[in-house]
Amino acid sequence: ATCHIQKLQCPFEVIMLHFVKSHRHRTPVLASRSWVRHQVAPAAHVPQVMRSEVMDINFHFAVEEYLMQSGRVKGPLLYLWRPAPVVTIGRHQNPWKECVLAKMEEENVAIARRRSGGGCVFQDPGCSVFTFISPSNCFSTDRNLDIVLGALRRCNITAEKKGRNDLTFEGRKISGSAYKHAPDLGMSLHHGTVLIDTDMQALQRYLTPDKRKLQAKGVASVGARVMNLRERFESICHNNLCDALIAEFCEIEGGQATHIQQVKEDSQFTSDEAFLACRRELESHEWCFGRTPEFTHQLETRIDGIAVFDVRLQVINAIIREAVIYSDALYPDVIDGAMSALTGAVYGRTGIHIALQTLQPHFSEDGPRSLLDSLSEWLCANVED
Repeated sequence: ATCHIQKLQCPFEVIMLHFVKSHRHRTPVLASRSWVRHQVAPAAHVPQVMRSEVMDINFHFAVEEYLMQSGRVKGPLLYLWRPAPVVTIGRHQNPWKECVLAKMEEENVAIARRRSGGGCVFQDPGCSVFTFISPSNCFSTDRNLDIVLGALRRCNITAEKKGRNDLTFEGRKISGSAYKHAPDLGMSLHHGTVLIDTDMQALQRYLTPDKRKLQAKGVASVGARVMNLRERFESICHNNLCDALIAEFCEIEGGQATHIQQVKEDSQFTSDEAFLACRRELESHEWCFGRTPEFTHQLETRIDGIAVFDVRLQVINAIIREAVIYSDALYPDVIDGAMSALTGAVYGRTGIHIALQTLQPHFSEDGPRSLLDSLSEWLCANVED
């Protein structure tokens, strides 16, 4: 797996790269790519590239959140990093249900909750992470995944998309993604993993996946459907994958001369109070585990192609006083909105339908709308009047 890009050597924190284009491994007809119709960043908004060797995952989640909130990102940005051993859960997942917490504590493996949606993932230094952030009007998950696929081709690895957020090699998953959109800020985020040489046994030790999800995929365990690239490509490593990602990103986004910023614990913005406050919240017990009130009603299901749902309602005098929804849904804002809308609603099919209908104007895109409609239809069909 030899990557066809220039070798990078420079002692300075920020370096200037001038990539030499090579079309030996390019897709022959660029116009066939589905994202070509999307807006490309204006010339004034030069693509940005950031890399980090920090191993604390909450540091990286805070960097992502800070970049989305601070107004510093005006065009496409690529951020590359990898963490120390950690289990990460999606914004609306139940840690007691997704993880073997006792084993993790025994082996000193951390747990962290993402701001994005998606499922439970084990990550370690053998798992490379890419983050794309950009204004929503020039954001495309298709383009982002094509950049990752192009980077893999530079390393002589022919992978393919599967479903909405996975990349596979010969039918086995090598990459998964999660997303976050901030409509109020006009910003979007897409981050994902590439399995290079991660500890596959840890998947069995620390994760307790939903059995319905495994049955739907026709496998007995998570380990049966994922693979490390190192199994087939002995020379692939984090650094040459990152170099390939940078080369592909710069070529696609028009940033042939792009600064690469090395992000460190003592980088200038990490002393900003907004960054520090975000990091403190992500590290807090309240954020990671939350409160666990007593619930009077619980409903669970898996809707194929949509998400797993575990809905818990505290109903007092026919009013929903509290609603918590655990889910691996890719659109966490829909789940947030549903929990808020259900709180205070009259319990029953009609009350729940009316409450969730109020969210329709806020989610017009196909993915979020499909999630909302599926959740509403299933809940209304299964609650007791």
